[in-house]
Amino acid sequence: MYRVGIIGLGSIAARYSKPDDPYPYCHTGGIRHCNTTELVAVADMSVERQDEFKSTWGPGFPNNSINYYDTDVQMLESEKLDIVAVCVRGPHHFQVMQNVLKADIKAIFLEKPAGCSLHEVDTMTAGADAKGIPIVVDYTRHWHPHLIRLQSLIKDGLIGEVQTVIGYCGGGVLSFAIHTTDMICQFAGYDPQSVTGYVEGSADVPDNYEPEPAVVTATIKYKSGVIGIHVGKHGVRGGFSVDVLGSEGTVQAGFYSGTTVHKAGKLVENDTLDLPQNEGPFKIAYQQITDYLDGGPFPHCSRDDYTAVNEIGFAMIESGLTGQTIELPCVNRQRLIYANG
Repeated sequence: MYRVGIIGLGSIAARYSKPDDPYPYCHTGGIRHCNTTELVAVADMSVERQDEFKSTWGPGFPNNSINYYDTDVQMLESEKLDIVAVCVRGPHHFQVMQNVLKADIKAIFLEKPAGCSLHEVDTMTAGADAKGIPIVVDYTRHWHPHLIRLQSLIKDGLIGEVQTVIGYCGGGVLSFAIHTTDMICQFAGYDPQSVTGYVEGSADVPDNYEPEPAVVTATIKYKSGVIGIHVGKHGVRGGFSVDVLGSEGTVQAGFYSGTTVHKAGKLVENDTLDLPQNEGPFKIAYQQITDYLDGGPFPHCSRDDYTAVNEIGFAMIESGLTGQTIELPCVNRQRLIYANG
């Protein structure tokens, strides 16, 4: 069993689900359901959140099996951990990650947004590379079982050669819509070449930061020739869904929606696709991480994957603010966005 510690006990760590949920949408539930992980420590500076966690999740774990800390440093210095989940708010990721990277661990599960600038993402990635450990960024919708199955089927030619992928989701480019940016890459590939984006919105933010805009729309050109289109709040379909258009057919799918496949003008019955039964996405993500630690392939949403997604996200903002198409990798790596997701 791999020992896991969580830093930050907010919504995505523990509040979005309860112990009796069959497909929990939070780190704690995923760790609990995964057969190869055990939660041994959590850290949060709020005593109220610690108490809430104890009362809600404590009964779901063996007595006294979880140690509680007020700070990440206390936990990292006191515990022998294999995996650390970083679940604090986005502007705190960079500092916490510097602390985590000093510890003797094997993998990091980092919440999105990975960083508030490309420089932050670059620095964290370099630190992990130097230690030979993976960072996996939590684009949670990626790990729905039927989306992973469709990713494999489409790669193997289910609808011929992929030509265009349209993704739907509005909201903050880095804190929310980036889930769909990753879903576009899930089916288009992780080799983006350029981005033309349109964004809107602003807000009061702390000094030195710029506000995080919302995506209106963006066009992503990939080196493979595939075109990605990210549609924001004006989309005709629900968020976290995609249309994959191929040379021989189409796929409509999403995290909260069913799957529809057309090929040669005819509907393909889903029962011929061997789509898996539902499982919690965090359970699957943690299983991929531990499979890697056991000698398996890199987990999804790790190194080159999250690098590509962040290049697209920051390029959307750069393009939207400058009115220019942004060639990747982005030249401006210092723009600091208050991505507080």
